[in-house]
Amino acid sequence: MIRLGYRTRLAAGHAIVLAVTLGLSVVVLDWTVRRIILDQFDAALLHAAQSVGAEIDEEGPTSPVEALSTKPVRRLLWTFRPIIQVVDARGGIVTLLGSHVPLQLDPPQLKKVMGRGKIAFQTVTTADSKLLRVAALRASHGGQAYAVEVAHPLDDIELVLQRIRWLLAAAALAILIAIVATDLALTRQVLRPIDAIVRQARRLNDASLAEPLPHPGEPGELARLVETLNAMLARIHDSVEAQRRFTADAAHELRSPLTRLRTEIEVTLRRPRDAAEYRATLATTLEEIERLGAVAESLLILARLDAGEGRAAVTGTHRLSTIVEAIVGRFEPLATSRGLALRIAPHATDALVEAAPGIVDVVVGNVLDNAVKFSPPGGTIDVDITGTPYEICVTVSDMGPGIPEDELPRVFQRFFRGKSPRAMGASGVGLGLAIAQTLVQRQRGAIDIDSKPGSGTTVTIRLPAVSDGS
Repeated sequence: MIRLGYRTRLAAGHAIVLAVTLGLSVVVLDWTVRRIILDQFDAALLHAAQSVGAEIDEEGPTSPVEALSTKPVRRLLWTFRPIIQVVDARGGIVTLLGSHVPLQLDPPQLKKVMGRGKIAFQTVTTADSKLLRVAALRASHGGQAYAVEVAHPLDDIELVLQRIRWLLAAAALAILIAIVATDLALTRQVLRPIDAIVRQARRLNDASLAEPLPHPGEPGELARLVETLNAMLARIHDSVEAQRRFTADAAHELRSPLTRLRTEIEVTLRRPRDAAEYRATLATTLEEIERLGAVAESLLILARLDAGEGRAAVTGTHRLSTIVEAIVGRFEPLATSRGLALRIAPHATDALVEAAPGIVDVVVGNVLDNAVKFSPPGGTIDVDITGTPYEICVTVSDMGPGIPEDELPRVFQRFFRGKSPRAMGASGVGLGLAIAQTLVQRQRGAIDIDSKPGSGTTVTIRLPAVSDGS
């Protein structure tokens, strides 16, 4: 099945509608012109019949036959060349002029003329198959009623009507061709920006997604469509670039520990070693394996979040303070082993959050892990819970070295590990805060960082609060 293009279908649709409209117009106009010409023709026949009837009504002539010999009737026969027939009350032909074939007026029409004195018009066919238009009226002579019938062939009228019909058809065809040609030109002009968009879209690939589609220049529906498509392409480009960076960073993070593992094992196997050296190698290998496991686990979490599984974890409302207290309790042994004081402030809010405990655990746990990791021995980590009827906040403050101002906008990027003292010498893969931000945003919340070098870091996690009665 052949599928026509939009431009062809649009032009064809317009042409069909226009052709039907012009066809109906030609039919109506032809009927109107025919009616006007016949009305004028009937008026001429009636005038001739009235002239003949007036001569018959005169008292001078001794009979209708003699009345038809008068000068006005002879002039009428010479100029108009009608067929004149006079019929008596019994239907008998009194006289017939202009033809040898008598006129056959229908009996109802003849009765209408003779009985009620009405004027009748009728198109009749003669014995030799000629179409005649007849006008009939009643006349009186010597106390006798007669029907005066004046007829004329319709050949000339039909010829004129046929010419008019051909002229109308030719004019309609010319109008149709002109309008279709104009319509095609206008359609081509209107669709030219779309053609440019299609050509540009066909050239798009991963490397050219940043190139916007050509804007039509004038405001309107097409301009809004192009703006929407360009915005969508920009989002796709950003997503592709982020995915490309993520893949490259993930490959780098996985390759580095694998390279160290291979090097460590190759060096160990070059010569026989004692048990202590083998244990040291195994301990180093275990650390790298744990790092690989952490990277793999973080990548799995991010993959699930990118697949849209973050919001599916919402399983009801929970008291945030209870969840945070449990997380702090789990981190206290680690903080104590590093000489840190981990404190949770007394909280006056018992607000509920609509989030699974596992999500809060990952978010707060990642933030606390960074605080413990970067705080110096003897430092303090404070955890506070505050809230309003609409929002509940978890704040984690540490006494670490802080984050340089130029690195703050990038701390939530995946695999970002700054060169500041906060990141130097610390373990991790740079995914904790990225995971935390993604999870919080999926719960319609936000996470902010306030930090200055030498002044510590404060991380604020904001989640929508749910009232007890909801």
